[in-house]
Amino acid sequence: MTIKMTLVLNTLESGNISEQIKALFADKNEEIEIVNTAEMKIAHCVGCNTCWLKTPGVCAIKDDYEIILKKLVATDNLWVVADTKFGFVDYRGKQVLDRLVPMLNMYIEIRDGWERHQLRYHPLNFGFIYKGNGNRELLEEWSERVARNMAGKSLGVMALDAPQTNANGNVTETATETATETAAGTAQDAAGTTAALPEHIVILSGSPRVKKNSNTNKIIQAFAEGLEKAGITHKLYSLSNHAEWDEAREAFMTNDNIIIAMPLFVECLPSLLLEFLSTLPTERKQPAKLSFILHGGFDEGHQLRLGEKFLQSLPAQLGCSCGGILVKGGSFLLRNRENSYIKKMTDKMLASYTAMGLSFAQNGNFMTLEAKKFTGPEKNPKIGILLFNLIFKRIVKKNFERIAQKWGCTEPLDRKPY
Repeated sequence: MTIKMTLVLNTLESGNISEQIKALFADKNEEIEIVNTAEMKIAHCVGCNTCWLKTPGVCAIKDDYEIILKKLVATDNLWVVADTKFGFVDYRGKQVLDRLVPMLNMYIEIRDGWERHQLRYHPLNFGFIYKGNGNRELLEEWSERVARNMAGKSLGVMALDAPQTNANGNVTETATETATETAAGTAQDAAGTTAALPEHIVILSGSPRVKKNSNTNKIIQAFAEGLEKAGITHKLYSLSNHAEWDEAREAFMTNDNIIIAMPLFVECLPSLLLEFLSTLPTERKQPAKLSFILHGGFDEGHQLRLGEKFLQSLPAQLGCSCGGILVKGGSFLLRNRENSYIKKMTDKMLASYTAMGLSFAQNGNFMTLEAKKFTGPEKNPKIGILLFNLIFKRIVKKNFERIAQKWGCTEPLDRKPY
């Protein structure tokens, strides 16, 4: 029987739990290596695309994560051990997942009916071991999506702690499950009542990219044009700039209308944004409405639904009511608007965000039929998949190679550096 190689990334900071982790795999025929990442220097992924378009397979961030990448090349199964926050993986656990990007390459294919980046190496199975009050259902869906992204199988989700029980011996519901119910109730209340329309909105950009290269920033600018047409002012804080965090926290706690805009990173929120959210107090001096703009590079709406589900639970956990979530894919091309053809294509997309800014100003939330339709197609139609495989796949590939050449890339985009 072939022994599988299993890499376990332990992101927990407290104590040495290697023996506890090994006990979870006692009955498995696997060679296990545990890496304690809390002892390593690992930065957030900044979404620069360098590992795809300039130095294929090699991350631009020079820290300890390259050690992990080299181990992943020889790994069949990847497990991440992390604490939970807001019922989901905390930012340290998400951080090591976001940096997996060099394991894929820039080329696009349809895999299992989903738009995906091609694998640079081999399929990777994924599982998650969590500590604390995690939402099991949410974490299992996330694990399945991460595994799908890597063309592997989900290894499932395991709790490091014994489940919490109440006085009657019943397992207690997680914070996220409770918050999701609260958020749903808030959404129903908001839909059934006429709330005061906003006069000023605080907007937080949760993109880890620097402002000038951020697709999120371009979306926010277009959205804000719609707000301005309605006479609504706004203040933008970019979380990619740590110098703005203190002011952004203060604005979050003292304003009554907040929008957080973000890209999808490895099936959910970027680790940078999760870290910022973990620093926010949950007690507010005044009520506030929290809304979200969630976008992704692929066109399909269903790729963003797990992120949307998680965001639905967040406002209640941060002491806010929920103003809804604006969801849309297809934002990758915004990065390359200097190309006249791409600019023409993306002008229409940005104009639609401006229209949604005006709609938000008029309705005070994203809980409208207009916002629901904004996502567009949930899945690619069969004819679209056929045309992509027959025609557009080659065109997209050549466009990526053209961009890479402009970026100074001298290697094949599917290069295997390790």
